[in-house]
Amino acid sequence: MHYIEVAQTALVDMESERLRNSLLAALGHDLRTPLTLLVGLSESLAASKPPLSPAQLNVAETLKNEALRMSTLVANLLDMARIQSGGVHLQLEWQSIEEAVGSALRANGPVLAAGGQRVRTDLPPDLPLVRFDAPLFERVLCNVLENAAKYTPAGSTVTLDARVKGDRVELRVTDDGPGLPPGREEAIFEKFTRGERESSTPGVGLGLAICRAIVDAHGGRIRAEQAPGHGARIVIALLRGTPPAPPAPDELDDLEDHHD
Repeated sequence: MHYIEVAQTALVDMESERLRNSLLAALGHDLRTPLTLLVGLSESLAASKPPLSPAQLNVAETLKNEALRMSTLVANLLDMARIQSGGVHLQLEWQSIEEAVGSALRANGPVLAAGGQRVRTDLPPDLPLVRFDAPLFERVLCNVLENAAKYTPAGSTVTLDARVKGDRVELRVTDDGPGLPPGREEAIFEKFTRGERESSTPGVGLGLAICRAIVDAHGGRIRAEQAPGHGARIVIALLRGTPPAPPAPDELDDLEDHHD
């Protein structure tokens, strides 16, 4: 009777999770179009003639920023539903960690600037290539950086550094903010979990859950820890692997001759 009850509970949990993912996907698709329209309308409003007054421009800018924030939340909902339904297929290629970091910093530049955080990078020039899906891995970095911007005060420093450790390449995002709530280092990767139980910080607690799902799909690991002194640190570890050897010069000549 005990094992029958356990099996029934597991089945109910699976069906509940499937239903929730379906609802999230449906809700996300229904919200995406009007939010995109709101962003476009707010941009058109700001550029309208005759020019708006400063107060009206501020309203238009606030409308645009809030619509963009909601679009990010909707994208997170859709991503989580798609990942958990097995709808994500990795496009793995040997790539540079530095390029992924640069793309994520460019994408999150406005968020970090608005929050007043400074960003410092410390990436060794001899880092090996790593095999990953570039858009998805950049999404991981963007979510981690956005989290740092949300939970650290203005003037804080966010540091990105990397190192080779055994058979993995570790990328660390460290801030000097208030740090993680004690004992919550693992819980913050659960869905709909916030770094602070009661917080006025916007978000639904999906950013780090998506990070873990994407990193797990790559066969990697992601963890949170208290930074030395104070602050929080997110560590992303991907398998190092062995990139294919570049073609020899004579092989390149053969390829060029064949091309001709």
